Amino acid sequence: MFYLQKRFLSKHLQLLFITSLSVLTLPSLASSNNEIQIGQVGQTTYDQTVILGGTVIPFKEVTITAQTAGQVDYLSGIEGDVFQAGTLLVSISDDALRAKREAAIAQWNRAQIAHQNAVTQYNRELWSPKTEQAMPGMGLPNLMDQMFARPMSKQMGYGDSEVNKRADLANASSQVQQAQAEMAMIKAQIDEIDVLLNDTKSTAPFDGVVVEKLIEAGDSVQPGQPLLVFAKSNHLSIEINVPVNLMYGIRKGQIFQARISNGNPIPVRIAQVFPVANGQQHTVKVKLDLPLGAAAAPGMYAQVMLKNSQSQQRLFPVIPKSAVVKRGSLPSVFVYNPQNHKVSLRVIRTGHASDNQYFSVLSGLKSGEQIVLNPPASIISGNVIQNGRLLSATQ
Repeated sequence: MFYLQKRFLSKHLQLLFITSLSVLTLPSLASSNNEIQIGQVGQTTYDQTVILGGTVIPFKEVTITAQTAGQVDYLSGIEGDVFQAGTLLVSISDDALRAKREAAIAQWNRAQIAHQNAVTQYNRELWSPKTEQAMPGMGLPNLMDQMFARPMSKQMGYGDSEVNKRADLANASSQVQQAQAEMAMIKAQIDEIDVLLNDTKSTAPFDGVVVEKLIEAGDSVQPGQPLLVFAKSNHLSIEINVPVNLMYGIRKGQIFQARISNGNPIPVRIAQVFPVANGQQHTVKVKLDLPLGAAAAPGMYAQVMLKNSQSQQRLFPVIPKSAVVKRGSLPSVFVYNPQNHKVSLRVIRTGHASDNQYFSVLSGLKSGEQIVLNPPASIISGNVIQNGRLLSATQ
């Protein structure tokens, strides 16, 4: 999951001193006259930093899904196309919904007419109650009703015109309320259809880029089906999982070095530290912001160099890669004896190589020993090196 980084010799602080038997100055590792070069083994701390692998992710990423069933009749662009916020990305056919809306509008108009009629009936009952109206017709029936029937009913207690008036008015009022409820119900249906019509159009939620297209124009989709992945492209982050034993000292806002696909180191800033560790992997998710304009894209592999809070500050020998030879399956170096000028082959155990072409040596060498930096293919144990030249033991 992670490995320890070996930070070796920097260009300005060189722990491996290169000397030549022919000159006293420090020659380069690739000498023009092919002289054999001898160097002194330096040392450095082996586990100062830890390299954790991660992935470049967008700062913000959303998966746009279908909210209603239908056929895709419009799809804007392909992967990599950039859109501004509010731009139409996907459209689903809305013919059926528009037909339902037209039917609902017709019901609304009918309900309005019924409401107007109920209001008219209520106003008539309020200003001209039925109980006060004379019996229809003219002549003797109307005269008998006004002069004998109604006065006799009041005297005998068979009816109460005031109660009848109130009952008729309440009935007219209930008709108005029913008409209003019918209008409200139809209005809610229209609003629901409008929401569904709006759901047939998917727009860009922010300025970004299409990362992945999951459907094509003409496809039939169902509610909840993913349509495309949309991400904020101008701001990228690195997501890593940090072991819990390395979380000591990790704080939001800290600056570390990172590499994208083995490129040059770039500074990254911790933007978010998740509050809960993964119970199975025992790691904590951490997100780090990349600088704007960094040469990266979502999905790229990234390496982040964190300070190792568990470092034991142990010093290990370091040697250049050019000094390592393989005679068989094990790495070896030729150790130079300055007293008799002879070299001997010694098997060593190396750690991981650093980016500045140096190995750490876990066993087989000590700091201060001298080794051949550029051993030729013909060198063997017992050879003598004098004045940068390789001699046999008998010479």
